[in-house]
Amino acid sequence: MNPYQRVVILTGASQGIGRATADVLAQAGCKLALAARQAETLEAVAAALRQDGHTAIAIPTDMGNPAQAATLAHKAAAEFGKIDVVINNAAIGVRDSVLELQVAEARRVMEVNYLGPLALIQAAVPYLKANPDGGLIINISSIVGRRAMPGIGGYCASKAALEKLAESLRLELLADHIRVSTVYPGVTVTRFNDHSLGSSQHGRGRVQGVPPERVAQAILKTIRHEPRDVFITLFDRAFVTASALWPGLMDKLLSGYLKRSRK
Repeated sequence: MNPYQRVVILTGASQGIGRATADVLAQAGCKLALAARQAETLEAVAAALRQDGHTAIAIPTDMGNPAQAATLAHKAAAEFGKIDVVINNAAIGVRDSVLELQVAEARRVMEVNYLGPLALIQAAVPYLKANPDGGLIINISSIVGRRAMPGIGGYCASKAALEKLAESLRLELLADHIRVSTVYPGVTVTRFNDHSLGSSQHGRGRVQGVPPERVAQAILKTIRHEPRDVFITLFDRAFVTASALWPGLMDKLLSGYLKRSRK
């Protein structure tokens, strides 16, 4: 899909991967409906893009509220007259072992990472169907949605749910010419871990990984080429592949890594 003049809904647009993606898509000529919870920060992002000559509006949205997620689609369509691409990027983490995971926090993670995207997709699909060439849904999952890691089981479960939703959706929408892509970032240099729920301090603070701009470029390429699955680095792809081929071995390696990292 040529991104120029395409109307794109982008959630989680105020920081991290979402903020970098807003810049990259705007430069490619997309018309952006930006969503995030923090209204003031979100409007500042949209205003900065407009100042540079791009088309962007801010629609404050709590993706943990399905009604707000659905309203996001209707507001974007009302503003631009159509929707071409939906990018479910907004997410929240939780850092606790499964045995220490609080039900309220697990529920919040599932609401933001899975139920909100579901509501947005359901509301956006009629607008995508109205396009002569269909549309594109991009779900930002994670490599830990394919291979769960210790200490973040609640987050892994939410990303796995989003991935499986995409698999079913891809087949259900095939006849309507609506494509579904899933992007699997690995470790990315953002403040995501600092903002995660949960009581565990393990893994918080400065991380080493790819810059969010690299993920943003991968998302732009996804709009252009519409692949089924997208990995950001060769290591990410190899990690997921090895986990599928040799799950027992990966269990032992990850268990050993966890013990060493907590010493």
